[in-house]
Formats: sequence, structure tokens, C-alpha cells
Amino acid sequence: MSILDFFRDPVELKELEPDEIQRMKGEQSTVLIDVRTKMEYNSGHIEGIKNIPLGELKRHLKEFDDEKHYILVCATGHRSRAAANKLVRNNIKNVSHLKSGMRAWKSSGKNIVKD
Repeated sequence: MSILDFFRDPVELKELEPDEIQRMKGEQSTVLIDVRTKMEYNSGHIEGIKNIPLGELKRHLKEFDDEKHYILVCATGHRSRAAANKLVRNNIKNVSHLKSGMRAWKSSGKNIVKD
């Protein structure tokens, strides 16, 4: 993974606002993935989101289905952008991320759950 992956948007990447994700998260073809560390995830996350830390993403690539829509979430949007770059390079093209990450989710007043 290149350092530029944290700042470069792949062409396929769609940036979503919290309200858009709230509407989409119950759709069967949508999978939410939190790419923050386990500790960050446990301190507060979106209900129903799966945690695959960015550093572990490579090990999970076989689990991704190119028919699904993946919405990636991190703290600020940088790690989710890097994760999107990794997925796109591995032929997973239907990828979005939460613009400004959990910071935006919290600012919008959306519900957060803790483990």
C-alpha cells in the first residue's frame, strides 16, 4: 500500500454523507466496513458495521464479493480512502466511503454503539 493511497481517490470511489449511509445501511447488497483499529472500533461504531482494520484488509480480500456495495468508514476518511484503493486494485469496484469518517457521523448526531 502506497502512502498516496491515503490521499488519492480512486475514480470508482463515491463519497457519502452520514444521512446517505443511514438510508443505505439496511439494504441487503450494502456492506459497511469499519477499517479503524479494534480499540477505535470498540470505543464507538455504527451499529451493524463489520470491523476489518486497514492493516488486516489484505487477509480478507477473498471475502469480498464484486456484486456487493461496500461502504468504508474510518476516523477521518483517510484510511477508508486507502482501503478503497486496495479494493479497487483487487477488482472490487462498487466502493464508497463516509466523507470525513466517524467525525462526520458523530457531528451529525447519528447513533453510536460501543462494545
